[in-house]
Amino acid sequence: MMDAEVKGLSHEAYEKIAAMILSGELKGGVVLNDRRLSESLGISRTPVREALGRLEGEGYLVRSGRTTIVSKIDLQDILQIISARILIEGETARLAAEKIDEAHLEAMRAAVEALLTNEHASSDEHWGADDLVHLGIAEAAGNIYLAQIVANLRKRTRIFGMKRIPSRFEPGIREHLAIIDALHRRDAHAASRLMAEHIASARDGIINSFVG
Repeated sequence: MMDAEVKGLSHEAYEKIAAMILSGELKGGVVLNDRRLSESLGISRTPVREALGRLEGEGYLVRSGRTTIVSKIDLQDILQIISARILIEGETARLAAEKIDEAHLEAMRAAVEALLTNEHASSDEHWGADDLVHLGIAEAAGNIYLAQIVANLRKRTRIFGMKRIPSRFEPGIREHLAIIDALHRRDAHAASRLMAEHIASARDGIINSFVG
C-alpha cells in the first residue's frame, strides 16, 4: 500500500473513530481493539493504528500497557474545559465584533432561528448550529491559534454530550441570538460578555445534571 493511500485511509479512520467517540457510541472506559475496528470500518489495520495513535496524542484515548481505552471525561475535566472556554471565547467574540461580515452573521442567525421552529431537532442538529456560531466567531476573530484552541475544547465538551442537558436547548438558542445581535451592532464589550455568560450558563446546566 502506497504512503499516500495509507495517509488517506488513516485520515478516514481517524474521522470515523473520532465521530464514534464524540457521539458517545464509544463511551469513556471502552477498550478498543484495532483488529475489530479494522473489520467494522472496512479499513486495514495499519491506517487504523495510525488513527488511534493520533487520537491518543489528542487525549481522546489513553494507553495502559498494550490496551487502548477511550478517555473518560468527568465533572472536574468538563469544568476546567469550560473555564478555559469562557476566557478564550469571550476574547474571540470581542475580536470578531470588529471583523465578522454580515453574510456570516446572517448564516448563523438563519441556522439558529431554524431550531426555534423545529421542536424535534436532534442533538446533532443543535451541535451543527452551535458549531456554526462558536467556530464561526472564533474564525472571524482572525487568530488561527485561538480558533484551533476553541475547536479542540469544543470537541472535548461534546464528548460529555448535549443529550445530558436538553434543558439548555432553547435558552442556548436565545443566548446565541443575543450574541449575534451584539456582533451585528459591532458591540465588542456586549459580545464578549454575552458569550462568557452563555458558556457559564451551559456550565451551570452541566453541574445541575450531575447533582439533579
